[in-house]
Amino acid sequence: MSVSFSTIRTRFADKIKTLSGFTESRNPYDDFNRNPNTVAQMRFSVGIQDIDAIPEQRESVSVGVLCNTTVQVKFPYRLRPKDQVTDYGLALDKAQEIIKAITNRAAPLHTGLQIFFNSLSNEITDSGEYIIQTLSFNVLHSISLS
Repeated sequence: MSVSFSTIRTRFADKIKTLSGFTESRNPYDDFNRNPNTVAQMRFSVGIQDIDAIPEQRESVSVGVLCNTTVQVKFPYRLRPKDQVTDYGLALDKAQEIIKAITNRAAPLHTGLQIFFNSLSNEITDSGEYIIQTLSFNVLHSISLS
């Protein structure tokens, strides 16, 4: 079963929207979270970052192209001035919620896909007000050539 890149991005976003407190950003995924501070808390974005064809395959119109696609999820979490260490822990817990939701093998997210958690990185904004969590997943799937 072939699954398009846009469908993968949409399925990830739809799954994360089911988690308490998360809303999807109106801005496309980029290297910097551009949401206004008043709505930034847990406003996530999903991006397709890297797409590699699996080299040991036969590409054909009937089969398609087998791909290893990197999907990244990014969200800010507010660090309160007097509770930054506590909020850092809460941000990590929220990241773990996403990992659990995305890697739980269930339809429709996993239909035609194999999803594996790859990494978590974070960065504190220059103002110190937010920590930006970035989660990376590898997705094996095929795309249609017809």
